[in-house]
Amino acid sequence: MTADERPPAARLLAAAEELFGQRSYNRTTVADICAKAGMATGSFYAYFESKAEIFAAVVRAINADLRLAMKVAMEQADDGQRARERACFRAFFDMVSKRPWIDRIVRESEFVAPGIFREYYEHLARGYARGVRAAQLAGEVDARYDPEVIAYVYTGIGNFVGMRWADWTAGGRVPEDVLDDVLELFARGLPPVARSPAPASAPG
Repeated sequence: MTADERPPAARLLAAAEELFGQRSYNRTTVADICAKAGMATGSFYAYFESKAEIFAAVVRAINADLRLAMKVAMEQADDGQRARERACFRAFFDMVSKRPWIDRIVRESEFVAPGIFREYYEHLARGYARGVRAAQLAGEVDARYDPEVIAYVYTGIGNFVGMRWADWTAGGRVPEDVLDDVLELFARGLPPVARSPAPASAPG
């Protein structure tokens, strides 16, 4: 499907995402978005009430795209917490490589739409926390840790590693050895619960 064949609302969202990421919210106008989408400015208001509304829609769409990409990656991953973590981080890093502006949009949302900013991270963290809790119940992650704490640790590390290798490096992709280091960090810091050795049988 070409860009011109997408529904008008989808074309506007895609144009707004790219412009907000490249120029910032304040330096982007509704007319700019419509021009990039190949639509008349007046058509915008049939789909969105304001620039603020489409900005919120862009942040929510990024969140939905990311959560879907990670869900699909997890479903295709091998068994085990480390394999699931690798799949999720790879999905996130690859999305940032293809759309390097998305992290900048999310960071700007803290000031443009603080409620949307918080919603974005709460949705991600809830999904991570559910996965961590399942891994704890399976004995793959130490159950002493609060899953929500681990979820925000994952989020912070993912954001900054993606920023460094996928955003700051033009056309960059987070290298496999960097991802290896991230996962090794988790393995050393969040090891499986040590199992007690079986008691020795009494001498006969």
